[in-house]
Amino acid sequence: MRYKILSVFAALTAITACGDLTSINQNPNGPVDVPPPSILPSVIQTLVGTVNGVTSLNIRGGGLWVQYYSEIQYRDEDKYLVRSGTSGGWGLYNSALEDAQRMIRKGEASNAANWSAVGRILKAYTYSVMTDAMGDLPYTQALRGDTILHPAYDKQQSIYDSLFANLAQASSAINLAGGAAGFSANSDLLYGGDMAKWQKFANSLRLRLAMHLSNANATKAASEAAAAVAAAGGVFTSDSDNAALVYLATSPNQNPIFGDAHIGNRDDYGLSKTFVDTLTSWNDPRLPVFAQIPPAGTAYRGLPNGLEDGEKIDTILDAIKYISRIGALWRETPDAPLELLSYSEVLFLRAEAAERGWIPGGSAAAATFYTNAIKASMRQYGIDSATTATYLAQGKVQYDSAGGATLDRVAAHVGPETRGWLPRGCALDPRAPPV
Repeated sequence: MRYKILSVFAALTAITACGDLTSINQNPNGPVDVPPPSILPSVIQTLVGTVNGVTSLNIRGGGLWVQYYSEIQYRDEDKYLVRSGTSGGWGLYNSALEDAQRMIRKGEASNAANWSAVGRILKAYTYSVMTDAMGDLPYTQALRGDTILHPAYDKQQSIYDSLFANLAQASSAINLAGGAAGFSANSDLLYGGDMAKWQKFANSLRLRLAMHLSNANATKAASEAAAAVAAAGGVFTSDSDNAALVYLATSPNQNPIFGDAHIGNRDDYGLSKTFVDTLTSWNDPRLPVFAQIPPAGTAYRGLPNGLEDGEKIDTILDAIKYISRIGALWRETPDAPLELLSYSEVLFLRAEAAERGWIPGGSAAAATFYTNAIKASMRQYGIDSATTATYLAQGKVQYDSAGGATLDRVAAHVGPETRGWLPRGCALDPRAPPV
């Protein structure tokens, strides 16, 4: 009888357990749903690394084609031979974009305006770099993998229109009141939870995109530029507003340019001869920041772009040990910051907008913005005020409303965080001439 009772008890236990078999497949330590503050760090790190790292959007593609960098070996892209796998950030669809979209939806569902606003800002930034690089993209039907497996492509113009609308919505929706749901200093790797700075970021990004359209749709560009500067919260007003991710000195969260050189043990890129020669001719004090003394200990020297594999550099110093590598600030510094948008760039954008009459002040304001932009760039890279004043005193550096200062505008943005291949909002094109 005892064994019969035990058998019946075991059978009943088994039947009860069978009713909840699926629980075995659930990992109690692996959450299936997380709030936006837990999503945000991954979005920021993925986006910054893709835009500013050794990627097609920077060193391995766009940076080569405008001749900031050159390829020491594997020189296909340097000769405009785009290999399979080179793209304008296509992988951002299933990483930063999906997560930014989750932040928007969760913010709306929780009535947390700041969560949705930050999601919209990062989504707009991500799509902006992708469409700038690739042109038409899946947009309206994108990020709906549960229902749409083959999303249609949207025209770049309609994407830009939507980005402007989303940035305006995000900026106006940000809630600066105390107690509003937002982000902690630990989760917000850009601004430490300061929503006023996120508002400035939204407006400043809107200004950048407006100026990208200056030669494509001047009417739209003027309207958006004026609205961005006049929006609540305004645009960047100091170095502390920079949208910059500061990396850590320890793996796995180190600067990706440092990681490529020292963790991956790669030595594929040097500075372009075009770039080094240009900064040298302008007596630009940022050259020692952007470039390193070559391994041979000789003077700063760039590598000509487009060389064939094995082709001689020249007949005198024909060895890569005579070529400058990317500046130590990034290549040799694991915790160096990388930016999405800087105060100096915003000042240059305002200078052009003022000169074009799209924001108040005219040429006088434009000259002030321009000079302050150069000062901000110098300050950012540790150049003292006396050296900056000497640089500004050069005739070819001083502001020229006729456009003679254009080259310095480009030079001020050169570095691992640049997107100088797109000064005027057309899709990245390897056939474009060098700067």
